Amino acid sequence: RSYKPRLAYVQAAGAELAPQNVQLNAIAQNFVDNPTYFPPEVQANPRFQARLAREVPLGRLVSAREDALFAAYLCSDAAACFVGQVFPVCGGWVTR
Repeated sequence: RSYKPRLAYVQAAGAELAPQNVQLNAIAQNFVDNPTYFPPEVQANPRFQARLAREVPLGRLVSAREDALFAAYLCSDAAACFVGQVFPVCGGWVTR
């Protein structure tokens, strides 16, 4: 299933809401430490570790703390210039 329509919605709605001083952005997560998607038995699997080393420039999962700090930043006044953006949080996987 494609996420492109959802991401396009964020971009379009973000642009429409900006004049009302409303920010709408998205965090596109992948390779974030999460017990639902990456439980300990998955993380311990040598094939998964090899995939991280091969496909993710960071070479590890993004921590939940790193992810939360980024979300907190996007909610701060310091990020008031971002509107309709989709931010990948994935350890560099998207850029490859």
